[in-house]
Amino acid sequence: MRTSLLIAAAGAGALAYILRERRRRGEKQALKSDIRNWEDEGGQQPQVPPVSPVVTPESSVPDDR
Repeated sequence: MRTSLLIAAAGAGALAYILRERRRRGEKQALKSDIRNWEDEGGQQPQVPPVSPVVTPESSVPDDR
């Protein structure tokens, strides 16, 4: 009786491990596929043009006018 429960528990644990690893592998493959598609589309190219840099004045001293 005890050995059959031990064998059933070991089998359930092994099955849970196999199913978890299969799910993890599928998620990893999906992530790789998403990253590959993202890189093929241009990666981090912004959809909006970047803001132009702030223009700094040539001198901080005001003109004598």
